Amino acid sequence: MGKTLRRPSFFLPSAVPALLVALALTATATSSTVGTASTPADLVISQVYGGGGEPGSIWTNDYVELINRGDEPVDLAGWSIQYAPPRNRSWAVTALSGRVPAGGRYLIAEAGGRNGTTRLPPADVKGSVDLGSTSGKVALVKSIAPLHCVASCTTVEGVRDFVGYGSAEDAEGRPAPALSSTTAAIRRDIKVSSGRGTSSIEDDPGGPAGVENDQNPQNGIAGLSSGGGVDTDDNSADFVAATPSPPGGQGDTAGRTARIADIQGRSHMSPLAGRLVTSVPGVVTAIGRTGFWMQDPIPDNDPATSDGLFVFTGTAPRVQSGDTVQVAGTVTEYRPGGSSGSGNLTTTELIRPTVSVLTNAARRPVPVLIGPGGRTPPSAIRTDAPGDVEGNRLFAPTLNALDFYESLEGMLVRVDNPVVLGPTSLNGQLPVLPSGAGSPRTARGGLRYTPTDPNSERVLLDDLLTPLPVANVGDQLPGSIEGVLDYGGGDFRLHVLTTPGSRSAKLKPETAKAPKPGELTVAGIDVGSVNLTGEPEPVKQLAGTIVKNLRSPDVLAVEEMPDDDGGTDPDQVNAVRGWTALVNGIRAAGGPRYAYRQIDPVAGRDGSGPENRRVGFLYDPARVSFVDRGTPDATTATTAELIDGEPGLTVSPGRIATSSPAFNDARKSVAGEFKFRGRTVFVLANHFVTASGDDPLFGRVQPPHSPSVQQRGSQAAAVRTFVDSILALDPDAAVAVVGGISDVENSATLGLLTGGGVLSDPAGQLGAGDRYTTLVEGNAMLLDHVLVSRSLSGSSVDVVHAQSEFAARWTDHDPIVGYLPVPAASSPSGPEASESEEPKPSEEPSGEPSPEK
Repeated sequence: MGKTLRRPSFFLPSAVPALLVALALTATATSSTVGTASTPADLVISQVYGGGGEPGSIWTNDYVELINRGDEPVDLAGWSIQYAPPRNRSWAVTALSGRVPAGGRYLIAEAGGRNGTTRLPPADVKGSVDLGSTSGKVALVKSIAPLHCVASCTTVEGVRDFVGYGSAEDAEGRPAPALSSTTAAIRRDIKVSSGRGTSSIEDDPGGPAGVENDQNPQNGIAGLSSGGGVDTDDNSADFVAATPSPPGGQGDTAGRTARIADIQGRSHMSPLAGRLVTSVPGVVTAIGRTGFWMQDPIPDNDPATSDGLFVFTGTAPRVQSGDTVQVAGTVTEYRPGGSSGSGNLTTTELIRPTVSVLTNAARRPVPVLIGPGGRTPPSAIRTDAPGDVEGNRLFAPTLNALDFYESLEGMLVRVDNPVVLGPTSLNGQLPVLPSGAGSPRTARGGLRYTPTDPNSERVLLDDLLTPLPVANVGDQLPGSIEGVLDYGGGDFRLHVLTTPGSRSAKLKPETAKAPKPGELTVAGIDVGSVNLTGEPEPVKQLAGTIVKNLRSPDVLAVEEMPDDDGGTDPDQVNAVRGWTALVNGIRAAGGPRYAYRQIDPVAGRDGSGPENRRVGFLYDPARVSFVDRGTPDATTATTAELIDGEPGLTVSPGRIATSSPAFNDARKSVAGEFKFRGRTVFVLANHFVTASGDDPLFGRVQPPHSPSVQQRGSQAAAVRTFVDSILALDPDAAVAVVGGISDVENSATLGLLTGGGVLSDPAGQLGAGDRYTTLVEGNAMLLDHVLVSRSLSGSSVDVVHAQSEFAARWTDHDPIVGYLPVPAASSPSGPEASESEEPKPSEEPSGEPSPEK
């Protein structure tokens, strides 16, 4: 829109009566609005962004950009930008002022939000209109009177340009694409010159890109080239959804020259965020899929400021490693993870770049050594000024590990002869310890996490630029490993430039110790990563671990058993095929003929989405009997009461505290009543909520905000209350709480369960180097437990390190086996009376309960 002559162009849904179309055509033919010979210049809308301040956004405010495509300035007195949501006739008005020079850009800042990382550049005018983040209508009007149209607004007197986007019912032609918190509607082929180099928005949905070989780039971004962008009077053809790139307004059209250290600054947020910068020198150090890293060849020698920077091009950049370049662009802070990454730190970047290649094959800067002999990170992540580090002026790389790694963001770094702390993950990451120097170590070569030592010396290698070797804990990667330091997924990571070699430590999976006579063995296993109804090989591996490494425990608390269709039908909750496959796999591996007990959940209510995961039991009927009682279902809570003078469950198996908010959107704990050697043993299977929704360890909020702790505490309180109800009937009752408590030693969650000595944690008897069941980015943690009541105080546990340390694994949790001494009853009977007795015909394993007599 904005040409001297234009055709009527609008979009109406097919449901609008033909009469409205006829009226619209008549109005177009008789009006003297857009496209008359009196139009003094060609002023059009060039960008619309409605995601400012929303989760995942870069910019803190919405904005609209105008461009004067003509040869004469435009006086905006009496003009306005107006906005209305789809199917709405109420238009919000922002009055404009000032002048837009020929070829000039004009920035209108609108409403902001609580999120976003970067303030807009200085705007020409500020409004307070909340633009739709995905859909809406924006009109450039030569009037400040509000519009009142719903459709056919393009034909209304005074409308100079019009953009409908997303689900808008009105537009020039068809609407522009739907937008988001990370995309703006940007007119195609808008060119911004910097000397003889250009950057252009073309067909790339990811953002602008452009590289020119310019041996003598000029300073400044002089303005729009004569093309000024595509305008065919069809929003869908003229606009793309691309990375928001607001201009600097009339007060910032020339930008400022800067070096990388000026852009990075001594803080987590760039002091130049939102500003145009020009003539930024650098040597290209690494090439990514959507941009490249460069580093200043003349560092500022300030260890608190990084000399490296990422330049976002949106598509594969046209530079080579070793090129000497000068770059102009807009400084921004990019927060990885989108709307789910609000706790992440940001990375400083240049967007909408103009890149001039000066020379080729320059020497790369010398990488900074991290670890012994080089720069070593402080042990504490953040020691001062708790809260959001992005709003804090304190920046101390010598005191805070968070600041230490930030001061190296985007730079070439190296680690020497690192030792592997966790196996190569499926998403291509490998945590290592530079030179193997760090503590406290595990007995098998890993690194133990403690609340007072988060192991900031760990370095996370990433395969973004080159493959990584398949490695296990304890393996060594000999030599020097170089890469660029970046951030994502809640941690700093090193994008390795060349695939390193590896030297195996020959670590072997462990086997559980053999039980003593009279000991009941119970174990917790997490099957969440195994498709039990899919390919047979993972089931075979799982079954082999149970039989060979765990020695076929008497009772298994099985966590995260999914339904049979794997989420295809969210209302289908049956898991018979999965349980049967596991039982048969164990039998084929040489194990016992297990039986199982479980309770189908209410669809979509157990915190696992359509897969409907649950906890349940496998047990060996040759060793232990299950007491079936009542009619188990997902909503009936089991309780403890005296049955024939002894404690028993009203429903077995039965869910605990089914109406408690503690188990909202979470796996429900299940209690089962077993008989072993003639005595009753109560086993509670658990999978408490994990920390997946908490702030990351290396995140923007310090100390990290951990909402899951509160829910785990509530779950622990509910389980403890249930245990207390059993012990109130008989203080000598045998109770075991088994499975994923999802919290570390000495945590508040464990304290709620063990407080007063009602339950004890036999894991405390293990050596410190053996107390871990999982590895989180190289941090070894004990998250799985077997807790026992006083009558089982002679119990012990064995963490069987057979999974978490190995790249070839079926789960990232090591099983934990508990050995519970249960004295024989005076007159034992049934299969539990003899430890070698074969199952009776009535005890053939199945999922169907056979009530105990």
